[in-house]
Amino acid sequence: MAVPTDIGITMVTEATAQSAEFSSKGDVKILTDKAGAFSQAAVLDPTFEFSVKGKGIACPVALKASSGAPTGVSGKIIVTKTKDTTSNDDWPQWEYSGQGFPGAT
Repeated sequence: MAVPTDIGITMVTEATAQSAEFSSKGDVKILTDKAGAFSQAAVLDPTFEFSVKGKGIACPVALKASSGAPTGVSGKIIVTKTKDTTSNDDWPQWEYSGQGFPGAT
């Protein structure tokens, strides 16, 4: 499945990404032969979810955006959640999360 292999601090427009989390999933289909013995297995419809957190003036991506996936991600993505947080004792914080579809074009 297409998930990032290189994770680190990434500079984004006027913001710094501090963490990125990924989880991958897919439907496993097991095929059997005529005798009922194991024949073949395949992962179908692979997807992944991601979440990126950081600090800066505002979240660098917008809701429903099709860009903003962390480095190393391939396929199509959609951002499903964005959040901006401000407090008196720290820099403004943001986070966004979404889903990716590596098989989509």
